[in-house]
Amino acid sequence: MDKRSAILDATLNLLSKKGFHGFSIRDVAKESRVATGTVYIYFADRDDLIKQVYSRIVDDVANHLTLSADLTVSIEQEFANLSRKFWVFFQQRPEVLLSKIQFDHLPPDILRSHHQEAKSKLGHLFNFFARGIKSGKLKKLPDEILFSLGFEPLFEIARKRLLGLIDVDDKMLGHIIACSWAAISR
Repeated sequence: MDKRSAILDATLNLLSKKGFHGFSIRDVAKESRVATGTVYIYFADRDDLIKQVYSRIVDDVANHLTLSADLTVSIEQEFANLSRKFWVFFQQRPEVLLSKIQFDHLPPDILRSHHQEAKSKLGHLFNFFARGIKSGKLKKLPDEILFSLGFEPLFEIARKRLLGLIDVDDKMLGHIIACSWAAISR
């Protein structure tokens, strides 16, 4: 693994365990097994590092969601497929889900910037909403509301599962997806 990737991985790991204010560049260097000065070769400062971690997360999510995308299925089945892809991704990459809350609580100007980046990179997801509305299968609501109603409950349940607060088997996951579908479908 190259040093830049090791630094990004270390930062995400620390972020998921300690939050934004719980680690320093020195901690990142130690976790990634590089010299502190090496971090500054790849990243201008801590804010740049965090911004690039976010960008990498969005890229990873976008790549995972578009893998084997099947546009020949119904809107409802595509929603179920996307939901399961999110679920699998979060089980494989728990540090992404566990750090999500940190990014959700950034100052508004930074949050808006991150939101625009995510929306541009997650085109498949937002195309899904447009197709669903056009077909009459989804409620005519803004993308952000459809996303919040359709997927964010799944994220919270996945987080609680990762923390050991609840248990979710495949049958229960199917029920959760059906409930989320009911929230956004017409």
